[in-house]
Order: sequence, then C-alpha cells, then structure tokens
Amino acid sequence: MAVQRGVNERVRSMLRASFSALLPVGVALGAFSYSAVAQQAKQANPPPPSVFVETAQTRDASDEQTYLGRVQAFDKVTIRARVDGFLNSRGFEDGAEVKKDQVLFTLEKEPYEAALSLAQANLSNSKAAQELAQQTYDRIKPLAETGASSRATLDDAISKLSQARAAAEGQEANVRKAQLDLGYTEIRAPMDGRTGRATYSVGEYVGPSSNPLATLVRQDPMYVAFPVPQRVLLEVRREGIKADSVVVRLKMPDGSSYNHDGEIKFADVETNAGTDTVTVRASFPNPDRLLVDQQIVGVSVTAREPDLKLMISQAALLLDQQGAYVLAVTKDNKVETRRIKAGAQHGSRVVVAEGLAEGDRVIVSGHQKVRPGVTVEATEMKPEADVLRK
Repeated sequence: MAVQRGVNERVRSMLRASFSALLPVGVALGAFSYSAVAQQAKQANPPPPSVFVETAQTRDASDEQTYLGRVQAFDKVTIRARVDGFLNSRGFEDGAEVKKDQVLFTLEKEPYEAALSLAQANLSNSKAAQELAQQTYDRIKPLAETGASSRATLDDAISKLSQARAAAEGQEANVRKAQLDLGYTEIRAPMDGRTGRATYSVGEYVGPSSNPLATLVRQDPMYVAFPVPQRVLLEVRREGIKADSVVVRLKMPDGSSYNHDGEIKFADVETNAGTDTVTVRASFPNPDRLLVDQQIVGVSVTAREPDLKLMISQAALLLDQQGAYVLAVTKDNKVETRRIKAGAQHGSRVVVAEGLAEGDRVIVSGHQKVRPGVTVEATEMKPEADVLRK
C-alpha cells in the first residue's frame, strides 16, 4: 500500500512538471495568434496616407525689375566769387545746411563803396552838364526859328545836348555796375541746401578766376539714376505703361529698405553705346537726409497697383498627355483630379487661369501615395512670408 502511494506521488509530480513546462509554450502560441490577428486587421484597415497641401490664394503677380542706381543731387551749385577781393568773413560751418539768400561769404567792401561813390559823383556831374545843354538848346531854338540866331548855332546846341544825355546815361550805367559789384561782395546761397568744405580761408584773395569757394547741394528731394536695358524699355513702350503707373523703391547700402517711394521723372534721349542701356532718373523725398549725392543704392521698379492672380506652388503642378492638372483635396479629405490652365510663372509659383477657385486645397507633396477617390490625412503647408495683397 505504501509502495502504491509512492508511485502515485511520482506520477503526479511528473504531470505537474510537464504542465509547467507546456504552459509558457501555450501562452506564447496564444500571443502569436493574437498578434497575427491584429496584423491582419491592421492590413485590412490601413490608416489614410498623409500628404501636404497648399491653399490656392490670390497674390500679386506684378513683375519687379531690379537695378543698381546712384544717388544724384537734385541741384548742385559751385559757389564762386564774381568780383576780386579779400575774404572778410564766412557765414557757415563746413557741411552745414543753409537757407536760400543766407550770406555765405563777404569780401572787403571798401574799394567797391568808393567806386560807387565815384560813379555817383560822375553821374551828378553828367546830369549837370545835361541840364546846361538843355537850357542852351531851349534858348537858341526860338532864336533860330525867327532868324535871330544862325542854324549852325542851333545844330551845335543840339549836338551838345545829345552828348550830355549820352554821357549821363553812361554814368548811370557806371552807377548800376558799381552797385552790382558792391552787392557781389556778399555771396549768398542761391537755394536751400547743404554746403561742402570751404576752399579758402578768411583773409585770402579770391576772384572770378579762383577755384570755387564751396559747393552747395540741394538735399530734398534727391534723384536716383539707374540704367535700364533697351529690351525692357521696348516692352514697356509696346505695352503702353506710363511712368505714373509704376513705383520705384530703394534698398540702402546696409540692406534696409528706404521708407519713401519714388517716381520716375526722366529717361535719357540717348542710349549708352557700351551697355545698350538708357539712363532713367527717379525723384525721392529725402527729409531724413539718408540719401547722399553719389551714393550707390539698389533700385526696384514695380506696378503701383497690384496685379492680383490666383496662384499655387509649382510643386502642385502635374502634367500628362492631356495637359496640366493638380490633385485637389475636398472638404471631406477626398482626392480628386482637377484640370487647370496654367499661366505665367512667378518665382516658385504659377498663375492658375482656370480650373481652381480661391480656397481650394492642392497636394504639393505626397502625390505618389494617393490616387483619385482616396481619403487622405492632409497637413497644411505654412504660407510664405510674401503675404497676400487682397
């Protein structure tokens, strides 16, 4: 009996060991079976393909022409002495802004004051002689008419009166000349502007043959001249584009944009034979004095009014034997084919003349993953920095 119980105990131990050994295998088989079922389910219902889309939007399709220009003073005057003399004073600091009629230099006045006094004295003497000749003529004329005086005496009186009048007129001209010369001893600014460096110091002798005393430049407004190729001018003229229909903008030497727009004022009548370009000049306000004569700046010319067109990225454009088309994504994220009529290219974008409306979404990345009728997961591309003009 004891022997039988021992045998049964060993059998039960072996069974328990066998079950323990088979349990992990069963668990593993069960897990494998579950994973396979899940994989089959996943393959039966795959997630929608992901694509990147862009919204068709209205943008400014105006062409922009860029050039390299040079700032030119609106007016630039070299100040010169018109009479000889020593510089007595200077009425400005180098580089200062001056107003019209402000005294810039004064020359010694004394020689010209003396010359004026002498001219006035000579004029008084001539007028006295003219008055005497007039009186003589008035006395002799009636005598000659009655025969009491000879004709020769009358002719002599007429001649002396004419000479006296001419002498008086000459002295009047000398007085005016002396007055002008005296006035030229004060050299005044002919316009508002900014002065350059004075060439001569106080005490130096200057005259009409001397170098310019200083240079005066008008600061506001300023011109910017830039060369335009002949082909561009021909296109502009054929299309009938007027100067007032475009706006000119500047890029400063440090890369910043100039705050004021300019207007085209002049196009040269001759072509540069070396470059086949025509010089065009635009006018710009310069209230902050940022534009300096002979400064080099970037110039861009664009239409004053934006040319609004519906545009999409070139990445969305597809071609086949029938022509251009795009893959559009509907509101319920379904893909559909849209035949379009593409227009002009502007950088990385293309104009859409027909086939799309503003707000339509088109695929720009992920075309190979989809086909018409498929539902997709659409991610909107961020718009570029060139924000729309509407």
